[in-house]
Amino acid sequence: MRRRDTGGIRARLAGLLLFGFVSMALMPPSAYADGAWLDDQSVTWNTPGMAMPHPIQNKPGPATDVDTRCTNQARPAETDEDRAVERAGWTLFASYEAGWGARIVRGLAGYDGMCRPMEYQAFVFVDGKLAGTLSPTSMNARTDGALTDSSYFSGDRIIAQFVRYTEQDALCCPSAHSTVDFRIDRSGAAPVVMREGTTTEKTGAAR
Repeated sequence: MRRRDTGGIRARLAGLLLFGFVSMALMPPSAYADGAWLDDQSVTWNTPGMAMPHPIQNKPGPATDVDTRCTNQARPAETDEDRAVERAGWTLFASYEAGWGARIVRGLAGYDGMCRPMEYQAFVFVDGKLAGTLSPTSMNARTDGALTDSSYFSGDRIIAQFVRYTEQDALCCPSAHSTVDFRIDRSGAAPVVMREGTTTEKTGAAR
């Protein structure tokens, strides 16, 4: 009867485990699926020349099979940036912001029962090229880390505000909000949106 080389198997398993631990240590900080990224200044996600992200639902074209009162709120494409967002599977919503060669376009993948945006994202284009998003992950309305407002200023500065919820907060009333200061870096071969800093403040609903 042939004896199994148990020592060799153990050595190979140990090597695989070591490789896995080293690979995990070398990986960049992960993007959180909720608002936790707002509390961690080390989290970065935008890179020069990045590809257009797709919604997790990965449905081609505009959102369908939902109440027409929701879909009627979709914004028709007007610009090349709008069409790039639509081609990636997002539905356009809300007005866009533009100036000084930059444009912020919002897209969603679905709606809740009150036609609020679900799985949505804000895309920043500079000179027609995708420079990044305002969140590392897509967002859902009335959840921690959901984008509620963004403003674009000359000098390549974007200010965005996100709601912050705790487990004790009612959905109507987040107890804090985070304001993120972004800067558009045009110095490289491709523009990229960089997070400069984040401040979090309590709201009147804080207990």
